[in-house]
Amino acid sequence: MKSASLWSNLHWPEWTAIVLAIAIGPAFLEIGYATGLVFRAAAGAYILCCVVVVPLLTVAGGRLKFLVWQLAIVSLSLTVVEDNLRLKAIHSGEIATLLCVLWSFGTLVSSPLPIYFLLRPMTARQRYIAGIVIAMAALALWLWIKTITR
Repeated sequence: MKSASLWSNLHWPEWTAIVLAIAIGPAFLEIGYATGLVFRAAAGAYILCCVVVVPLLTVAGGRLKFLVWQLAIVSLSLTVVEDNLRLKAIHSGEIATLLCVLWSFGTLVSSPLPIYFLLRPMTARQRYIAGIVIAMAALALWLWIKTITR
């Protein structure tokens, strides 16, 4: 009996979601420049993208929902860092800080739908335990953001 890997069993919607998750960062940047978004408007668009577009990609991810979710957040975060470096808006010593803040913030604001998918198949007791762990992880991410941005 032959065992097939997860990658060979992916259907086209899952592959499409993976490709779109990787492409969301550069697409976000191009749309931002095309519409003239700067500073606060660009930050608002980043938040809107994390709250609306990333969860939609997560739903399209099929069995790879969490991979697609994190690929999209990492793509957005890396694109913003790269653009800031290109514009010389940050120094090379600030790359890790900015990347961590963008990833943490994007993960937090886009997390309700992925958390729902995680909790849905669990029993009530498992949901309670997982909810406590998730709340502690969210608090740790938030405190981390507060600490490294001081």
